Amino acid sequence: LGYTIAGFVAAAIVTIDGQPIAQVALDEMDISKMCKYFSTIQKGVLVALNQEEWGRYEDTVITSAGRYIIMRMLGSDKRTFLVLMTTRNADPAECLTVISDVEETINQALRS
Repeated sequence: LGYTIAGFVAAAIVTIDGQPIAQVALDEMDISKMCKYFSTIQKGVLVALNQEEWGRYEDTVITSAGRYIIMRMLGSDKRTFLVLMTTRNADPAECLTVISDVEETINQALRS
């Protein structure tokens, strides 16, 4: 992801319990401490969507003054998710497209 997304900062594969499985980041940034918080967000979103029957979950996009944080559940069992962090120079729609393109490859790697 780092080479295909302008403004890439970090990415991680995280269990729904907040444990990072893999991560890559610029400048040796360690996002593992944030994974538990990302997990809490993902769990809350899944519960909220299920309670209101708003349809199938797709992505969580968080915007801060300096970053986009995009999260997507991986696999049908919803036990892992991808976190992508970028600068605000990135195009969130393009990021979502790239995530879609690599999602199946990541799912296959997680199954093996």
